Amino acid sequence: MEKSDVEKELGKTPSHINGDVVDLADTVDPVVERRLKWKADLILIPTLAMTYLFNSLDRSNLSNAQTAGLSQDLGLVGNQFNLALTYYFIPFCIFGPPAGMLAKQITAKYAIPCMMVGFGAASLATAYVKNFGQLVACRCIVAIFEAGFLTTVVYYLSIWYTRKEIASRIGVFYASLVASSAFGGLISFGVFQMKNTGKPEWFYLFIIEGSLTMFFALVTLAVIPTSIRTAWFLTEEEKNVAEARILADSAQGISNDFAWGEAFNEFKTPHPYVRIIIAITYSTLLNSNNNFLAIIVNRLGFSTVKTNLYTVAPSLVAAVFLVAASFSSDYFNERGIHMAVSLIISIIGYILLIAVDLSNIGLTYFAIFMTTVGAYPMSPINNAWIVSNIPNLNARAATGAVLIAIANTAGLISSNIMISSEAPRYITSCRVNLGAAALCLITSVSYSMWMRWENRRRDRLQNSAGSQPPQTDGVYDMKDLRFRFCP
Repeated sequence: MEKSDVEKELGKTPSHINGDVVDLADTVDPVVERRLKWKADLILIPTLAMTYLFNSLDRSNLSNAQTAGLSQDLGLVGNQFNLALTYYFIPFCIFGPPAGMLAKQITAKYAIPCMMVGFGAASLATAYVKNFGQLVACRCIVAIFEAGFLTTVVYYLSIWYTRKEIASRIGVFYASLVASSAFGGLISFGVFQMKNTGKPEWFYLFIIEGSLTMFFALVTLAVIPTSIRTAWFLTEEEKNVAEARILADSAQGISNDFAWGEAFNEFKTPHPYVRIIIAITYSTLLNSNNNFLAIIVNRLGFSTVKTNLYTVAPSLVAAVFLVAASFSSDYFNERGIHMAVSLIISIIGYILLIAVDLSNIGLTYFAIFMTTVGAYPMSPINNAWIVSNIPNLNARAATGAVLIAIANTAGLISSNIMISSEAPRYITSCRVNLGAAALCLITSVSYSMWMRWENRRRDRLQNSAGSQPPQTDGVYDMKDLRFRFCP
């Protein structure tokens, strides 16, 4: 793909025009900028949020089905239900990086709908499974098509929004994951009312959710553009402004071309390895809650119908908190401490789940609220943290794909620490999640503090006289002293 008109005008160094150093932010008309952001917010974000809602439904509906007797109907024994969850994460982690990098080349417009048709069809097919082997086969197909989904969406958003805007947009998009728990609970509540149909109670759950996913794939194909330059809802002026502001925000370019030589340069620095620790630990909390919320709520002793209904309130509260935390993260242009707040909430929740007697239903339900509310904000904020600190778009796509794939190996942990013989307390799961939250808290705060220290050091080196603010536009690499980390 050829460079955009803006990139051609700016040349190799976006902050230089005709040999003169300029601040690209000064070339952006704020009125036009507000208008294009408003359009993107009204068109792209709701569409992508709905795609992730269906992605999340097709991933977590097994938990709802389990409360309606899935294991008994399929004749699952021992830990076979946990194994079905475990096998999902193997192809998910393997196919994540190549799917994410392939999506950069074919663009999100085509990659996302194709993925949705794939995992929607596999979810629908799950309604017809008769045994453990068929269940695992369907779950693995779901995993293959879901593997690159989150990476693709996060990268796509990063070419539309600046570093100070990305967390709130990922947060709104990601709130659909939390909403899926509420929506899935409501669908399950309605579907499980259907009696004497000749089919298992969970049969229509997979039919409905899989069909809706495939239908919305067609809607997505019609709505989202391949790039800023092909956006049907932007004027030519808005397209130029949209490209200029991304180039000014420490991005090398906005082409869909993929350069393998640049893709993995990030792994020559310590940053990805710190992020791996953060990603695996917070993902353990997230996957535990996402896959087992209905089962955890079941410890309250309610019926199948009430159990699924009682998952709605924690999920809705978590969605509101997630969006608020994401907007706050963008407002303060800060990531690490916002991660820490969510982790502290999770720690309190798991301490209560370990310590509180089951007879205290009110406090137990409050603890479930805390673990749910604390689990979800970390993913959008951490994904924003990653893309905000990688100026090279090829490295951004590759690193994001690898880190999200590695993060999802936490599913192998979460799906095997929920030991059925420990029901309804699941003490091993609570203890592992508590330890993961504590490790993630220490790592996130330490990493954020280092970034602040490094920014101050670069301020002194670049602007020792203090007469001019540091020039940070158009940097090519995080090693460039003009680059400032988003802590």
